Amino acid sequence: MIHYENMMKGQGKASFAVYYEMNRLRTWFDFHIRWPWVKYKGFVRVRHHTRFEKGMKVELGDRVQFGAYNEIACDLLIGNQVLLGSRVAFVGRNDHTFHTPGISIWKGPRGICEAVVVEDDVWIGTGSVILSGVTIGKGAVVAAGSVVTCDIPSCEVWGGNPARKIADRFENEEQKVYHLNTV
Repeated sequence: MIHYENMMKGQGKASFAVYYEMNRLRTWFDFHIRWPWVKYKGFVRVRHHTRFEKGMKVELGDRVQFGAYNEIACDLLIGNQVLLGSRVAFVGRNDHTFHTPGISIWKGPRGICEAVVVEDDVWIGTGSVILSGVTIGKGAVVAAGSVVTCDIPSCEVWGGNPARKIADRFENEEQKVYHLNTV
């Protein structure tokens, strides 16, 4: 089934249908030949130059879209209906240990790298960096250029470096509860 609700403005249904089917073929190739360790459960669109580091546990839900030049360098679990802008990076928080006197960073052991969890209906803006071990709650929005170092609650808008809450997505708790129960 083709999801026409994500059509570009001014695009006809026929050209969108061709583009949609070509994307499905590219997705099959990418996740069965290039990145067989990445698991997906439905429609996924991955723009050019996105890289999934080998050996990472990556699971993607339905209707997930990656912008161009994304970097996935830690375990990542993404829910459904998630949009990622271009140049979004998921990186390890403790990739290199550097606290031991007498041991260079180069020689230091690797730290523990926890997964990033992105729940349903999330939008992560262009140029954001998400550190491992973070959960981004259902319905959250991450502003472009943000560095996310801690969990983001559902239906909140966060931005900055380090990211902090800048707004609620909805006007009141009733709208938030309605949204969370219907999406």
